[in-house]
Amino acid sequence: MKEKIHSECVIIGGGIVGLAIAAKLAKRGFAVIVLEAEQQTIQHASSHNSEVIHSGIYYKPGSMKAKLCVEGNHLLYSYCQKKGIDFKKIGKLIIANDSNERNTLDKLFQNGKANGVKGLSMINKNEITKREPNLNAKYAIFSETTGIIDSHAYALSLEAEVENSGGHIILDSPVLDGFFNGTLWELEVGGSSNCTITCDLLINSAGFNAQIIATNLGLENVPAPIYVKGHYYKLLGKSPFNHLIYPIPNKFGLGIHTSLDMANNLKFGPDAELIDSPDYIFTDNEERKKKFVQSIASYFYDIDCDLIQQDYCGVRVRSDPDHHRSDFDIQFPSDHSMSGLVNLFGIESPGLTSSLAIANSISKNIQ
Repeated sequence: MKEKIHSECVIIGGGIVGLAIAAKLAKRGFAVIVLEAEQQTIQHASSHNSEVIHSGIYYKPGSMKAKLCVEGNHLLYSYCQKKGIDFKKIGKLIIANDSNERNTLDKLFQNGKANGVKGLSMINKNEITKREPNLNAKYAIFSETTGIIDSHAYALSLEAEVENSGGHIILDSPVLDGFFNGTLWELEVGGSSNCTITCDLLINSAGFNAQIIATNLGLENVPAPIYVKGHYYKLLGKSPFNHLIYPIPNKFGLGIHTSLDMANNLKFGPDAELIDSPDYIFTDNEERKKKFVQSIASYFYDIDCDLIQQDYCGVRVRSDPDHHRSDFDIQFPSDHSMSGLVNLFGIESPGLTSSLAIANSISKNIQ
Protein backbone atom coordinates (compact mmCIF):
# COMPACT_ATOMS: atom_id res chain seq x y z
CA MET A 1 0.00 0.00 0.00
CA LYS A 2 1.26 3.48 -0.88
CA GLU A 3 2.20 5.80 1.94
CA LYS A 4 -0.41 8.51 2.49
CA ILE A 5 0.76 11.98 3.51
CA HIS A 6 -1.22 15.10 4.38
CA SER A 7 -0.06 18.68 4.05
CA GLU A 8 -2.01 21.89 4.43
CA CYS A 9 -0.69 23.19 1.10
CA VAL A 10 0.90 21.48 -1.90
CA ILE A 11 2.58 23.41 -4.70
CA ILE A 12 3.14 21.55 -7.96
CA GLY A 13 6.28 22.84 -9.63
CA GLY A 14 9.68 23.86 -8.29
CA GLY A 15 10.40 26.67 -10.71
CA ILE A 16 11.18 30.20 -9.56
CA VAL A 17 7.50 31.14 -9.24
CA GLY A 18 6.55 27.95 -7.40
CA LEU A 19 9.44 28.44 -4.97
CA ALA A 20 8.53 32.10 -4.40
CA ILE A 21 4.93 31.13 -3.59
CA ALA A 22 6.11 28.33 -1.30
CA ALA A 23 8.46 30.68 0.57
CA LYS A 24 5.71 33.27 1.04
CA LEU A 25 3.13 30.79 2.31
CA ALA A 26 5.60 28.89 4.50
CA LYS A 27 6.58 32.16 6.20
CA ARG A 28 2.88 32.81 6.77
CA GLY A 29 2.72 29.56 8.72
CA PHE A 30 1.28 27.21 6.11
CA ALA A 31 2.56 23.63 6.14
CA VAL A 32 3.93 23.51 2.59
CA ILE A 33 5.16 20.74 0.31
CA VAL A 34 6.63 21.53 -3.12
CA LEU A 35 6.44 18.64 -5.59
CA GLU A 36 9.00 18.86 -8.38
CA ALA A 37 8.94 16.27 -11.17
CA GLU A 38 12.63 16.71 -12.09
CA GLN A 39 15.76 15.70 -10.19
CA GLN A 40 16.44 19.36 -9.35
CA THR A 41 14.46 22.58 -9.09
CA ILE A 42 14.34 25.30 -11.82
CA GLN A 43 15.05 22.92 -14.71
CA HIS A 44 12.84 24.53 -17.36
CA ALA A 45 11.79 28.15 -18.04
CA SER A 46 13.39 29.34 -14.82
CA SER A 47 16.87 28.32 -16.01
CA HIS A 48 16.47 28.68 -19.79
CA ASN A 49 15.98 32.43 -20.06
CA SER A 50 17.92 35.70 -20.24
CA GLU A 51 18.07 36.23 -16.43
CA VAL A 52 16.87 39.79 -16.96
CA ILE A 53 15.07 41.87 -14.34
CA HIS A 54 12.52 43.68 -16.50
CA SER A 55 11.15 47.15 -15.87
CA GLY A 56 7.56 46.61 -17.10
CA ILE A 57 7.69 48.90 -20.15
CA TYR A 58 6.31 46.43 -22.71
CA TYR A 59 3.06 45.17 -21.25
CA LYS A 60 -0.48 46.36 -21.85
CA PRO A 61 -1.55 48.90 -19.21
CA GLY A 62 -3.82 47.26 -16.67
CA SER A 63 -2.61 43.75 -17.50
CA MET A 64 -1.34 41.35 -14.86
CA LYS A 65 2.08 41.37 -16.53
CA ALA A 66 2.30 45.16 -16.28
CA LYS A 67 1.19 45.35 -12.66
CA LEU A 68 3.16 42.37 -11.36
CA CYS A 69 6.33 43.20 -13.31
CA VAL A 70 6.53 46.79 -12.05
CA GLU A 71 5.83 45.64 -8.50
CA GLY A 72 8.14 42.64 -8.82
CA ASN A 73 11.03 44.72 -10.15
CA HIS A 74 11.21 46.70 -6.91
CA LEU A 75 10.63 43.64 -4.72
CA LEU A 76 13.32 41.59 -6.45
CA TYR A 77 16.03 44.24 -6.19
CA SER A 78 15.19 44.71 -2.50
CA TYR A 79 15.26 40.96 -1.93
CA CYS A 80 18.66 40.60 -3.62
CA GLN A 81 20.14 43.39 -1.52
CA LYS A 82 18.75 41.88 1.67
CA LYS A 83 19.87 38.33 0.88
CA GLY A 84 23.22 39.14 -0.74
CA ILE A 85 22.27 37.73 -4.15
CA ASP A 86 24.36 38.95 -7.06
CA PHE A 87 22.64 41.35 -9.45
CA LYS A 88 23.59 44.27 -11.67
CA LYS A 89 21.25 47.16 -12.42
CA ILE A 90 23.03 47.86 -15.68
CA GLY A 91 20.12 49.38 -17.59
CA LYS A 92 18.80 48.71 -21.06
CA LEU A 93 18.69 50.56 -24.38
CA ILE A 94 15.69 49.90 -26.62
CA ILE A 95 16.84 51.17 -30.00
CA ALA A 96 15.43 52.49 -33.28
CA ASN A 97 16.99 53.53 -36.59
CA ASP A 98 14.22 54.93 -38.79
CA SER A 99 11.05 57.01 -38.50
CA ASN A 100 8.70 54.03 -38.26
CA GLU A 101 10.76 52.50 -35.48
CA ARG A 102 10.97 55.90 -33.81
CA ASN A 103 7.17 56.11 -33.77
CA THR A 104 7.01 52.66 -32.18
CA LEU A 105 9.63 53.76 -29.67
CA ASP A 106 7.55 56.81 -28.72
CA LYS A 107 4.49 54.62 -28.17
CA LEU A 108 6.54 52.20 -26.09
CA PHE A 109 7.83 55.08 -23.95
CA GLN A 110 4.28 56.27 -23.29
CA ASN A 111 3.23 52.70 -22.54
CA GLY A 112 5.94 52.43 -19.91
CA LYS A 113 4.86 55.72 -18.35
CA ALA A 114 1.25 54.47 -18.24
CA ASN A 115 2.46 51.36 -16.41
CA GLY A 116 4.24 53.45 -13.78
CA VAL A 117 7.75 52.41 -14.84
CA LYS A 118 10.42 54.58 -13.22
CA GLY A 119 13.73 55.64 -14.74
CA LEU A 120 12.72 55.88 -18.41
CA SER A 121 14.30 58.48 -20.68
CA MET A 122 14.54 59.14 -24.42
CA ILE A 123 18.13 59.69 -25.56
CA ASN A 124 19.61 60.90 -28.84
CA LYS A 125 22.46 59.71 -31.04
CA ASN A 126 25.14 61.63 -29.12
CA GLU A 127 24.05 60.18 -25.78
CA ILE A 128 23.80 56.70 -27.27
CA THR A 129 27.35 56.93 -28.61
CA LYS A 130 28.66 58.10 -25.22
CA ARG A 131 27.04 55.13 -23.51
CA GLU A 132 27.67 52.56 -26.24
CA PRO A 133 30.34 53.48 -28.84
CA ASN A 134 29.91 50.13 -30.62
CA LEU A 135 26.16 50.50 -31.03
CA ASN A 136 24.52 51.57 -34.27
CA ALA A 137 21.34 53.40 -33.27
CA LYS A 138 19.81 56.81 -33.92
CA TYR A 139 17.21 56.78 -31.13
CA ALA A 140 16.80 54.90 -27.88
CA ILE A 141 14.84 54.55 -24.68
CA PHE A 142 17.09 54.12 -21.68
CA SER A 143 15.49 51.94 -19.01
CA GLU A 144 17.37 52.54 -15.78
CA THR A 145 15.67 49.84 -13.68
CA THR A 146 16.42 46.93 -16.05
CA GLY A 147 19.13 44.59 -14.83
CA ILE A 148 20.39 41.03 -14.54
CA ILE A 149 20.34 38.52 -11.70
CA ASP A 150 22.00 35.29 -10.66
CA SER A 151 18.77 33.32 -10.90
CA HIS A 152 20.32 30.13 -9.51
CA ALA A 153 21.44 31.92 -6.34
CA TYR A 154 17.94 33.42 -6.12
CA ALA A 155 16.38 29.96 -6.36
CA LEU A 156 18.69 28.59 -3.66
CA SER A 157 17.70 31.46 -1.38
CA LEU A 158 13.99 30.73 -1.90
CA GLU A 159 14.57 27.04 -1.24
CA ALA A 160 16.33 27.88 2.02
CA GLU A 161 13.41 30.10 3.05
CA VAL A 162 10.93 27.30 2.39
CA GLU A 163 12.90 24.78 4.40
CA ASN A 164 13.80 27.18 7.22
CA SER A 165 10.08 27.89 7.63
CA GLY A 166 9.28 24.18 7.97
CA GLY A 167 8.33 23.48 4.37
CA HIS A 168 9.55 20.59 2.23
CA ILE A 169 10.76 20.40 -1.37
CA ILE A 170 10.43 16.88 -2.75
CA LEU A 171 12.26 16.14 -5.99
CA ASP A 172 11.61 13.41 -8.57
CA SER A 173 7.93 13.54 -7.63
CA PRO A 174 5.67 14.01 -10.68
CA VAL A 175 1.95 14.38 -10.02
CA LEU A 176 0.35 11.57 -12.04
CA ASP A 177 -3.28 12.21 -11.19
CA GLY A 178 -5.51 13.93 -8.68
CA PHE A 179 -9.06 14.71 -7.67
CA PHE A 180 -11.08 16.56 -5.06
CA ASN A 181 -12.72 14.05 -2.72
CA GLY A 182 -15.28 16.51 -1.37
CA THR A 183 -13.06 17.60 1.51
CA LEU A 184 -9.45 17.49 0.33
CA TRP A 185 -7.37 17.27 -2.82
CA GLU A 186 -5.87 13.81 -3.26
CA LEU A 187 -2.80 13.46 -5.45
CA GLU A 188 -1.12 10.36 -6.86
CA VAL A 189 2.61 11.07 -6.86
CA GLY A 190 5.09 8.99 -8.85
CA GLY A 191 8.85 8.92 -9.12
CA SER A 192 10.88 8.17 -6.04
CA SER A 193 8.05 9.36 -3.76
CA ASN A 194 5.42 6.91 -5.07
CA CYS A 195 2.83 8.03 -2.54
CA THR A 196 -0.55 9.65 -2.09
CA ILE A 197 -0.65 13.20 -0.77
CA THR A 198 -3.75 15.02 0.43
CA CYS A 199 -4.00 18.76 0.94
CA ASP A 200 -6.46 21.55 1.66
CA LEU A 201 -4.87 24.01 -0.77
CA LEU A 202 -3.40 22.97 -4.11
CA ILE A 203 -1.40 25.40 -6.24
CA ASN A 204 -0.64 24.32 -9.79
CA SER A 205 2.55 26.15 -10.78
CA ALA A 206 3.83 23.52 -13.18
CA GLY A 207 4.97 25.80 -16.00
CA PHE A 208 4.38 24.33 -19.44
CA ASN A 209 2.75 21.28 -17.82
CA ALA A 210 0.22 23.36 -15.88
CA GLN A 211 -2.62 22.96 -18.38
CA ILE A 212 -2.12 19.19 -18.61
CA ILE A 213 -2.19 18.86 -14.84
CA ALA A 214 -5.27 21.10 -14.54
CA THR A 215 -7.12 18.88 -17.03
CA ASN A 216 -6.09 15.77 -15.11
CA LEU A 217 -7.43 17.39 -11.93
CA GLY A 218 -10.84 17.69 -13.57
CA LEU A 219 -10.84 21.34 -14.58
CA GLU A 220 -12.94 22.04 -17.66
CA ASN A 221 -12.33 24.59 -20.41
CA VAL A 222 -8.60 24.72 -19.75
CA PRO A 223 -6.91 27.17 -22.16
CA ALA A 224 -4.72 25.36 -24.68
CA PRO A 225 -1.00 25.91 -24.04
CA ILE A 226 0.95 27.71 -26.76
CA TYR A 227 4.60 26.73 -26.72
CA VAL A 228 7.24 29.13 -28.03
CA LYS A 229 10.80 27.93 -28.44
CA GLY A 230 13.67 30.38 -28.32
CA HIS A 231 17.28 29.83 -29.37
CA TYR A 232 20.21 31.70 -27.89
CA TYR A 233 23.65 32.28 -29.39
CA LYS A 234 26.71 33.51 -27.52
CA LEU A 235 29.60 35.78 -28.45
CA LEU A 236 33.08 34.39 -27.93
CA GLY A 237 35.36 36.96 -26.32
CA LYS A 238 34.78 40.27 -24.58
CA SER A 239 31.37 41.92 -24.73
CA PRO A 240 31.33 45.20 -26.71
CA PHE A 241 28.36 46.55 -24.73
CA ASN A 242 27.89 48.01 -21.25
CA HIS A 243 24.09 47.73 -21.18
CA LEU A 244 21.45 45.35 -22.44
CA ILE A 245 20.53 46.15 -26.06
CA TYR A 246 17.00 45.48 -27.32
CA PRO A 247 15.48 46.14 -30.75
CA ILE A 248 11.86 47.16 -31.27
CA PRO A 249 9.64 44.27 -30.06
CA ASN A 250 7.60 42.22 -32.52
CA LYS A 251 4.35 40.25 -32.19
CA PHE A 252 6.18 37.11 -31.04
CA GLY A 253 8.39 38.67 -28.39
CA LEU A 254 11.01 41.25 -27.54
CA GLY A 255 13.16 40.56 -30.60
CA ILE A 256 16.67 39.13 -30.81
CA HIS A 257 18.32 41.16 -28.10
CA THR A 258 21.56 41.08 -26.17
CA SER A 259 21.89 40.16 -22.54
CA LEU A 260 24.85 39.80 -20.23
CA ASP A 261 25.36 37.26 -17.47
CA MET A 262 27.01 37.96 -14.14
CA ALA A 263 30.42 37.08 -15.66
CA ASN A 264 29.86 39.71 -18.40
CA ASN A 265 29.43 37.12 -21.16
CA LEU A 266 27.25 38.32 -24.03
CA LYS A 267 24.42 36.27 -25.52
CA PHE A 268 21.90 36.96 -28.26
CA GLY A 269 18.29 35.83 -28.35
CA PRO A 270 15.83 34.44 -28.12
CA ASP A 271 14.12 34.05 -31.45
CA ALA A 272 10.52 32.79 -31.42
CA GLU A 273 9.32 29.54 -32.97
CA LEU A 274 5.87 28.08 -32.31
CA ILE A 275 6.18 24.36 -31.51
CA ASP A 276 3.73 21.55 -30.77
CA SER A 277 5.48 20.20 -27.66
CA PRO A 278 8.41 21.36 -25.52
CA ASP A 279 11.97 20.28 -26.31
CA TYR A 280 15.43 21.77 -25.85
CA ILE A 281 17.03 20.54 -29.07
CA PHE A 282 19.09 23.35 -30.58
CA THR A 283 18.35 23.28 -34.29
CA ASP A 284 21.39 25.15 -35.53
CA ASN A 285 21.24 25.71 -39.27
CA GLU A 286 22.45 28.26 -41.79
CA GLU A 287 19.07 29.96 -42.10
CA ARG A 288 18.64 30.44 -38.34
CA LYS A 289 22.15 31.77 -37.82
CA LYS A 290 21.75 34.03 -40.86
CA LYS A 291 18.64 35.62 -39.31
CA PHE A 292 20.48 36.14 -36.03
CA VAL A 293 23.47 37.69 -37.75
CA GLN A 294 21.26 40.00 -39.83
CA SER A 295 19.41 41.17 -36.74
CA ILE A 296 22.57 41.65 -34.69
CA ALA A 297 24.42 43.39 -37.54
CA SER A 298 21.68 46.02 -37.72
CA TYR A 299 22.89 47.44 -34.40
CA PHE A 300 26.34 45.91 -33.77
CA TYR A 301 29.23 47.50 -35.70
CA ASP A 302 31.87 45.20 -37.22
CA ILE A 303 30.29 41.94 -36.12
CA ASP A 304 32.48 38.84 -36.63
CA CYS A 305 30.16 35.97 -37.55
CA ASP A 306 32.75 33.37 -36.55
CA LEU A 307 32.57 34.55 -32.95
CA ILE A 308 28.83 33.85 -32.73
CA GLN A 309 28.24 30.28 -31.52
CA GLN A 310 25.17 28.32 -30.48
CA ASP A 311 24.40 28.37 -26.76
CA TYR A 312 21.06 26.96 -25.50
CA CYS A 313 17.29 26.87 -25.98
CA GLY A 314 14.34 27.86 -23.84
CA VAL A 315 10.63 27.12 -24.07
CA ARG A 316 7.96 29.50 -22.85
CA VAL A 317 4.23 28.90 -22.67
CA ARG A 318 1.72 31.65 -23.26
CA SER A 319 -2.00 32.25 -23.59
CA ASP A 320 -1.88 33.88 -27.04
CA PRO A 321 0.58 33.55 -29.94
CA ASP A 322 0.82 37.35 -30.06
CA HIS A 323 3.26 38.53 -27.41
CA HIS A 324 1.37 41.80 -26.98
CA ARG A 325 -1.94 40.08 -26.16
CA SER A 326 -0.57 37.27 -24.00
CA ASP A 327 -0.96 37.79 -20.26
CA PHE A 328 -0.49 35.85 -17.04
CA ASP A 329 -3.58 33.78 -16.23
CA ILE A 330 -3.92 33.11 -12.50
CA GLN A 331 -7.14 31.35 -11.58
CA PHE A 332 -8.53 31.12 -8.06
CA PRO A 333 -11.45 28.96 -6.87
CA SER A 334 -13.85 31.85 -7.55
CA ASP A 335 -12.79 31.68 -11.22
CA HIS A 336 -13.46 27.98 -11.79
CA SER A 337 -15.57 26.82 -8.80
CA MET A 338 -13.12 24.09 -7.75
CA SER A 339 -12.49 24.41 -4.02
CA GLY A 340 -8.92 24.93 -2.84
CA LEU A 341 -7.32 25.01 -6.32
CA VAL A 342 -5.17 27.81 -7.75
CA ASN A 343 -3.86 27.49 -11.32
CA LEU A 344 -1.08 29.52 -12.89
CA PHE A 345 -1.14 29.49 -16.68
CA GLY A 346 1.01 31.38 -19.18
CA ILE A 347 3.71 32.37 -16.70
CA GLU A 348 6.35 33.31 -19.25
CA SER A 349 8.56 36.40 -19.20
CA PRO A 350 8.46 38.54 -17.05
CA GLY A 351 7.79 35.63 -14.66
CA LEU A 352 11.24 35.80 -13.05
CA THR A 353 10.93 39.53 -12.40
CA SER A 354 7.32 39.16 -11.21
CA SER A 355 7.87 36.11 -9.00
CA LEU A 356 7.70 37.81 -5.60
CA ALA A 357 4.75 39.94 -6.70
CA ILE A 358 2.93 36.83 -7.95
CA ALA A 359 3.58 35.17 -4.59
CA ASN A 360 2.18 38.21 -2.76
CA SER A 361 -0.90 38.25 -4.98
CA ILE A 362 -1.65 34.60 -4.32
CA SER A 363 -1.05 35.00 -0.62
CA LYS A 364 -3.52 37.90 -0.47
CA ASN A 365 -6.18 35.92 -2.33
CA ILE A 366 -6.23 32.79 -0.19
CA GLN A 367 -7.39 32.31 3.38
